[in-house]
Amino acid sequence: MKKNRLQEAETAVLAILKKGRANATTGGEIATITGYKPRLIYSAISNLVIRYGVPIIGARVGSRNGYYIAETREELLEGLVSLKNQVKNEQKRLDVLMSIEDVTEYEKSLERG
Repeated sequence: MKKNRLQEAETAVLAILKKGRANATTGGEIATITGYKPRLIYSAISNLVIRYGVPIIGARVGSRNGYYIAETREELLEGLVSLKNQVKNEQKRLDVLMSIEDVTEYEKSLERG
């Protein structure tokens, strides 16, 4: 992925995102509007958060799913619940993978049922 392409995607995604959860835009909607692939959109969103501190939240539950820019600190904190849970699950996965010594052990476990 070229740096210029990512910067272009950041600008396009930022222009699409609205403030407030009620105005959330799904990744699919962003892809349709921009023509970008989901991976590029995700990278652009990550960069906007990490590099520039844009408070972009990805809502995964509730009436309106999608990405939005938090309008208030409360909205930001509410939006972080899903992200925290995702990080916990990814940490569990990482811990299990790092603890594997015999990469074929799972085959025996699956055979036993």
